[in-house]
Amino acid sequence: MRFFSVALAASITLAACSSSDDEISADMRCLVGSYRVATGDVIDVGLSSSDHLRWRVMSGEVGRVSRDEDGVWTGTTGWSDLPHTARLAMTACGDDGIEINGIDSLQGHATRISHDIQDVRFTGADEELAGRLVMPAGSEPVPIVVLVHGSEDWSARDYAFLQRMLPAHGIGAFVYDKRGTGASTGQYTQDFDLLAADAAAAHRTALELAGARASSSGYLGGSQGGWVAPLAATLSQPDFVIASFGLAESPLAEDREQVQMELREAGYDDAVLDRARQVTDITGRLLASNFQDGAEDLARVRREWGDEAWFQEMRGEITGEMTMRPLWQFRMGYRFLGVGTSWGHEPVPVLREVGVPMLWVLAGADREAPSAPTRQILTELQSEGHIIDIAFFPDTDHGITRFVEAEDGSRQGLGYAQGYLEMLVDWSRHQAFTQTYGNAELSPFAAPPLDDLANED
Repeated sequence: MRFFSVALAASITLAACSSSDDEISADMRCLVGSYRVATGDVIDVGLSSSDHLRWRVMSGEVGRVSRDEDGVWTGTTGWSDLPHTARLAMTACGDDGIEINGIDSLQGHATRISHDIQDVRFTGADEELAGRLVMPAGSEPVPIVVLVHGSEDWSARDYAFLQRMLPAHGIGAFVYDKRGTGASTGQYTQDFDLLAADAAAAHRTALELAGARASSSGYLGGSQGGWVAPLAATLSQPDFVIASFGLAESPLAEDREQVQMELREAGYDDAVLDRARQVTDITGRLLASNFQDGAEDLARVRREWGDEAWFQEMRGEITGEMTMRPLWQFRMGYRFLGVGTSWGHEPVPVLREVGVPMLWVLAGADREAPSAPTRQILTELQSEGHIIDIAFFPDTDHGITRFVEAEDGSRQGLGYAQGYLEMLVDWSRHQAFTQTYGNAELSPFAAPPLDDLANED
């Protein structure tokens, strides 16, 4: 989960974002949509950049394509530079279909799926936000899912593919640009309380627009949205919450666990891991106290360990950025470019307060949000009687993505885990697992025996 990135220059800058709205041509935008082949399978075509598109299918296959000289769109696999055989023939705006070749699960002509779309502006906590309700065509009641951002700082209305993929499978979706992004007002922030209030306002707006067509409603938050969506649920009355590749630990714990994992993978022993834990405890105190507590301790560990290789190799979400330069320099950059991250947020009390079914989807090889502690916490909450289903996809990285790993440890994403997208659709509809989903390890909630509940009383 990207909180803050540092450029090795005179100042600290935020990570670059995706293409701005005015860089995307009308011709590109009009190709965006979900399309159905004769077998009933669906391919979604969405924006990737100002001159690339990204396709996704329910099996988890993903590709990035650009237009060849002959007008056919071809490209690479997933988010990698590995070639893919997919060929998409898409012509002029207004055409209702595309021709597909080279994708195992889909071939032939695909017809654009018509959705009922309502664009809206609504008031969040204190800003005007741009939203969109996308419903399956028709009049029958359907579940409504409010899509809650991760840490991305670009327009969800432009880039969130689930706003189309869910309606193509009978689930309504409400998507909105978080404050400070896209067409919404305000400043970009990672203040979870503000973001949760915005999400709760989005939920209210979605229900108002859907009216009698809303059979149920809930939140789906990915990554940082796994902190925000449960908070939003305590401010509203949803029927369910889905948290995907998020954490039931604090942001500071995420930084700590990421540092531990990275150093362990680099081959360092327990003695080094213990020292690194001391460092992340100090950087955590500095952040949580707005730099009032921990400066002397940070200076001490720098003197003691600063020249050692492991110290210089620490990264995490924030510790590596803080330790690689003088604290005054980091503070100066943080003061101007910090984004109000709720470093001290503790998720477990919030999860105990959420009184509706929850699904947590975890990635077993997640480098950005190591999932092992979260899995343990969620299992403990299950045993307390909280209605939580857990799905664990081994050998997947952040985003529940399959990957290949090079000798240097770098990874290239190939696509989503098989069964992941089907799970989101099924669980949004039933709040339960209805089948197996690829190689996911499923831990559905089981109500404690009545005797155990009586003993708690």
